Amino acid sequence: MRFIRLRINFSFIGFTGHWTCSREAYKGLLIYSFMVKFKIVHNEVIVDKKITKLDQFALDVIKIIQNYTDYIIISSYVSIFFGRSRATEDIDMFIKEIDYKTFEKLYTEFTNIGFEFNIENYHDIYYESLKKGTPINIWVKNFPLLRMEIKVAKKNSELLQLNNPLIIIFGDKKLKFAQIESQIAYKRYIAKSQKDLEDARHLEIVFEGLSLEKIKYYKSLFLSEFI
Repeated sequence: MRFIRLRINFSFIGFTGHWTCSREAYKGLLIYSFMVKFKIVHNEVIVDKKITKLDQFALDVIKIIQNYTDYIIISSYVSIFFGRSRATEDIDMFIKEIDYKTFEKLYTEFTNIGFEFNIENYHDIYYESLKKGTPINIWVKNFPLLRMEIKVAKKNSELLQLNNPLIIIFGDKKLKFAQIESQIAYKRYIAKSQKDLEDARHLEIVFEGLSLEKIKYYKSLFLSEFI
């Protein structure tokens, strides 16, 4: 394999240096350089994109969720939404604490329109999963490949993300995502799998004006809770 020498200015992490890399890696860097750049303005991001099946699934679930409690989307779907080419069948979200009667109504509405949960009895879902901090899963009946994993926010970092959403606007639709800096910090310093590290790198590349201080803050917060 032939290698080439190049100088790259990674302004998004405040570092400039020299790397020796393969031609394939260099081609990948060129592709990244032509990616759409997103900018956060007043805690909002306006996006022009074609709605995918995964996007539509998220919108369908959130349309019901937001009638009963607050939510925020986290993890891999965030980077996928902003252009990362990555196979996933799951979307993860935190929701605000919800009482039993309200959850019963939420469960009933979902099941009435063709969704199903990983546990059939809503009493058990609520007391054996949600109240204990265990995630639950929901999908369209007979189509379990696309699923939403839902967890009640309990840790300080989870509550902070829930209470400080990034508003995503595309067309007449809106979604609430965790702050991009929080996702970079979590994936790089807590999750740390190859896919997670690539997710973090992708977000750094396609977003302009990210705050290094916020990344450091979330890193410190996550490390205090998970390490």
